[in-house]
Amino acid sequence: KLIRSIMKYSILIFLSLLLSHCSNHQSSLEIEVIEAMRGSDQDFIWTQARAAAIPGDEGSFMGLMTMSQKLKSGDDVYYDLYQSQSTDRGGTWSEPDVIPGLRIHEIGGGSRRSMSDMTPQWHAESGKVLNIGKSFFYTDNSTPDRSRREVAYAVYDPDRDEWGPYRALEMPETDADSRLLTAPGSGCVQYSIDENGDVFLPIAYRALTEEQHQTSSRETFDVRANMNNDDIGGSVAVVRCSFDGERLTFLEIGNSLTVKQGRGLSEPSIVEFDGKWFMSIRSDNTAWVVTSRDGLFFEGLKEWTFDEGSKLGSYNTQQHWAIVKDALYLIYTRPDGRNDHVFRNRAPLYMARVDPEAVVVLKATERVCIPEDGVALGNFGVTQVDENEVWVVSSEYHRDDSPDNKNRVWVARINEN
Repeated sequence: KLIRSIMKYSILIFLSLLLSHCSNHQSSLEIEVIEAMRGSDQDFIWTQARAAAIPGDEGSFMGLMTMSQKLKSGDDVYYDLYQSQSTDRGGTWSEPDVIPGLRIHEIGGGSRRSMSDMTPQWHAESGKVLNIGKSFFYTDNSTPDRSRREVAYAVYDPDRDEWGPYRALEMPETDADSRLLTAPGSGCVQYSIDENGDVFLPIAYRALTEEQHQTSSRETFDVRANMNNDDIGGSVAVVRCSFDGERLTFLEIGNSLTVKQGRGLSEPSIVEFDGKWFMSIRSDNTAWVVTSRDGLFFEGLKEWTFDEGSKLGSYNTQQHWAIVKDALYLIYTRPDGRNDHVFRNRAPLYMARVDPEAVVVLKATERVCIPEDGVALGNFGVTQVDENEVWVVSSEYHRDDSPDNKNRVWVARINEN
């Protein structure tokens, strides 16, 4: 009995210290939410706002945000790409300006191409900003042709304050499983750049057999058709690329991950933390996580859960990573019993610490980083400023002209105090 009592007492002390550590770390985070701008156009809204932090002198940073102009009507009809800048570490932002070379572009035959779902990130080795996402192709203003996707990117030179042209990453014909790598894109992803400047870029695509490819059509890639069809689930993989300051070049591809549930897997985001790689992945009904030792080959795909065993609940939208000081965080949305009026429960944006060994979200550390105000915040990005600070950037997404929908772009500055 004495030994059992000692063991019980020791376990209680350990749990108390663990909860105290989680609570103390959570309370040491300072979150400042800033309204960077708001939309005012009758026909368009701001979407897919994400930012890069460009280091300057004496620890200063310039913020460079890009966002897409999206038609209020139609389904994912994106037009020009815009930029905004901040010279006070994300506190205030300039009025958005269109990037002349990255407007929606006529490509002939009645088709147009735009780039969207972009994620800019500072590339220290070259002194440039890489902005990577995907292309959309249109023949009308109702819906894109999703069978023609490309991994799209553009480069910003801060010394010259200039953007380079639209480029598409040249990809191999097949993936690591020798299936046709069809309609690849890196929209809404989070990618990693190693100390040598190599880019570990997660992609989403359709892994098709020759027979599937021969019988496929534009309708094969239709969103609604795929949500009700488990035959061709979307796949994700990570590709390693080199970057010379102008062009991104494919080097190798890791293993393919697929689930045959509706549209399968999409919008993967990766991070390296304490010698281990983590990838969070969107799907229609849940969110997934998987780990790797080299950033290319991932294993152990499982649904995200809290540490007490319940499902995280994030579904049909992206999750992203943040590192604040010595801790790994996940940023996500989920149903919380109060946000069913929000499209796909995509607000508020939550953040919580991740246990990197068990790969679960520590529920006691969960807190809101951008609050809910009636509209969705699900398409967002995370900017790793330094080891003590991150920015979470999100535009409000709405589908009607209600006066309550102000189409604001929010920046949450998160610091370790």
